[in-house]
Amino acid sequence: MEKAAKCIKMLRILNTGRIYKVKELADLLETKERNVIDYKEELNFLGDEEGFHIVGIPGKFGGYQLNHTYPIPGLKFTSNEKKALTEGLGYLLKRNDFLYSKDYQSAMSKVLSAFEHESREVDPLIYNRFPLAMPSEELETRYKAIELCIVKHTKIQIDYLSLKNEVTTRVFHPYKLFMYNNSWYAIGFDEKSSDIRYFKLNRIEKYTVLTQQKFRKLLYYKDSDYFDENGMKQNGEWYRIKLQLFDQYAMLVKERVYGKNQTVGALEDGSSILTCEMQNKENIKVFVLGFGEHCKVLEPEWLREELVGTLIKMTQGIHEV
Repeated sequence: MEKAAKCIKMLRILNTGRIYKVKELADLLETKERNVIDYKEELNFLGDEEGFHIVGIPGKFGGYQLNHTYPIPGLKFTSNEKKALTEGLGYLLKRNDFLYSKDYQSAMSKVLSAFEHESREVDPLIYNRFPLAMPSEELETRYKAIELCIVKHTKIQIDYLSLKNEVTTRVFHPYKLFMYNNSWYAIGFDEKSSDIRYFKLNRIEKYTVLTQQKFRKLLYYKDSDYFDENGMKQNGEWYRIKLQLFDQYAMLVKERVYGKNQTVGALEDGSSILTCEMQNKENIKVFVLGFGEHCKVLEPEWLREELVGTLIKMTQGIHEV
């Protein structure tokens, strides 16, 4: 019975239209590679009657592939829904911060097998310019450990690397996991500061789940006090900035939302005026410096003054501890 179930699962996976290596199929099926070869033979025996065949493609990029997708009865999808599912799968599998890619791929293979594809390859060109340095496997172990602590109300001890490049040991009561700016965080009560704190998962150097120590969530804690549509509310004071952008940045600045109450106006000389509210002075300075000579700071005055000081220190190699 188990062999039949594995064969059906393998057929559903291959029915997505992709080429799968034997090892990849073995991992998805949670079996040995030699069993995958046996399943292929069993399915091809059935396929002689049903009209499908699993072919072996040689070479570096080869593997197993169905000669054509086989319509397995299932849910009905519109053409736009099919496109959204297939392109979404390709997008998520390209990201190293998507922690359940293997499970998602397995689940989606069941969904995608319910319809035939016009395109056999679900492989859009997607590049993450600045991916996390931490391997996704390590990030996933931290995520799952904290997730379990949240469910069981168990404390966790973490060695955390701060922005000052210093490691501190903290006992943490995790309340929630969330993603902000393509990074995973946990929010909860920190015993060291006796306050609610955010901790970035990829900055956790080491951790120990304190299985015998339970916690109770603070009665006054509310998500709405810490999150809104712009992300983390308590991430520094908000400041209104006004910039004039030139050259290619006059156009590029129109493509994204950088802060609250944002407006972008075009001037006759081809430049653009960006006005918005942003958090955290240091983050604002880094943002503005990224435009280089293509930006003029119009407001506020403190930003102009601090950028002048920063540029002098940068050019003279001055570092203040």
